[in-house]
Amino acid sequence: MGRLPQSEERVRVSLGIDLGSSRMKLLALDEAGECLGVTMASYSTESRGAGYAEQNTDRWWDALRLAMSEMLARPALRGASVVALGLTGQMHGAVFLDGNGVALRPALIWSDGRAEAEAAEIEKRIPRDELVACTGNRSNVSFTAPKIMWVARNEPEVMARTSWIVQPKDALRMRLTGEVAGDVSDASATLLFDLHARNWSDDICRRLEIDRNLLAPLSESETPAGALRDDAARALGLPAGIIVAIGGADAPAAALGLGLAREEDAHGTVLISLGTGGQVLAPVAEPKVDPEGRLHALAHVVPGQWCVMAAILSAAASLDWAVRLLRPGDQNGARELLAAAAKVPAGSDGLLFLPYLRGERTPHFDPSARGALVGLRVSHGPAEVTRAVLEGVAFALAEGLDLMRGLGVKPQAGVVAGGGVNRLWQQILADILNMPVALGATEHASARGAAVLGKVAAGIVPSSAEGAAPMPADNRVMEPDAERVLLYAERSAVYRELYGRLPKA
Repeated sequence: MGRLPQSEERVRVSLGIDLGSSRMKLLALDEAGECLGVTMASYSTESRGAGYAEQNTDRWWDALRLAMSEMLARPALRGASVVALGLTGQMHGAVFLDGNGVALRPALIWSDGRAEAEAAEIEKRIPRDELVACTGNRSNVSFTAPKIMWVARNEPEVMARTSWIVQPKDALRMRLTGEVAGDVSDASATLLFDLHARNWSDDICRRLEIDRNLLAPLSESETPAGALRDDAARALGLPAGIIVAIGGADAPAAALGLGLAREEDAHGTVLISLGTGGQVLAPVAEPKVDPEGRLHALAHVVPGQWCVMAAILSAAASLDWAVRLLRPGDQNGARELLAAAAKVPAGSDGLLFLPYLRGERTPHFDPSARGALVGLRVSHGPAEVTRAVLEGVAFALAEGLDLMRGLGVKPQAGVVAGGGVNRLWQQILADILNMPVALGATEHASARGAAVLGKVAAGIVPSSAEGAAPMPADNRVMEPDAERVLLYAERSAVYRELYGRLPKA
């Protein structure tokens, strides 16, 4: 990088690292909170059998090096001083490390579904009401605990050599700093966490026969985890010794990145995330737990705050599926389908879509649920199907939002972010959720939140709550249309009846 004259002060930059489901994202944030650039690099998910979803941790490192090389070459960073790294990443994973921090097998990621038997066994060992009361969550095949149990039973040689079981971003951070650590937000999505104590549950670990000593010590997300070690610094082209923050789970980090740091600051605004999966998340000042476990209760990346979250498994993944089905191999397919869908009246001419392409979480928690197009007629074409997909995802998120209202959350508006964001979908969400929906200041909200955590760890800002990004401008808001709100309320009632009527796998 170029050098500034000694008389000029170098701009201090925090880099947010987001280890996503398919891509590594880097976002550079300066002291004033301005984004100086975003870079990305992809990696693949492998499947060795039915339900398997694994990633090679070395490919994460390769992607980070590539994205970092592109970031540091950007003109906006010439003369800047990178002083901190913050991390976030996909939740519910399991990475098995030896004593040197080397992965003993590919990481099991959140979408790995092989541990259905173990997920069911958890609620036999620990009644659901007890599990939900402690962890804030019910047992689900996506979570970390059943993955650990599956490896213990099916790969005992791996468990025998395991020194640490960590989340994906924690494995990456160990490579950066050499330090073993975890954070409360990611830990709260494992089924091994005491939500109220903000620490591992010794009782849950004992009852599931998971060695508590294999779990990394926990800290709050904005805490410094250590310094970038020499070999990692050389590989990444960064100065050795810069501060690395503990970091946090991607959904709470996204909320921070869009300014939803604390319940009192959010003023009723909820995060709507349209990534591979979809979430509606609200920061709350104390744990809010659905007794039936239909919602996720999590620790926030902001100390002293929690989150309540509805999660569906196929949001942008549903749109991607439709594009592959309707415009295979067409690079412009998504844009053309969305343009055509925008001309279709609300309600998609009676067509309804259930987005259960990979099973479902909120509200059904049913891995056997399957997607469906209901009400097809000969007059329906790609435009109606595409709009029905967008509406179906919004109907699914609305179910979760209603459950959140039942816990006392009072949503007044939404802010939408994620790779699936487009203006048509934003308007559909406003109409179906019946509230104003703003477009987030960045679609890379998780990476921005990670960069904020890095700024706190480096002392650039005093706390994550004070370093949170401002809310989007009003001219980026979609208001609900009263006529469409009424139409969608009728369609939503029909949508919610369909789950119980359709056959399952």
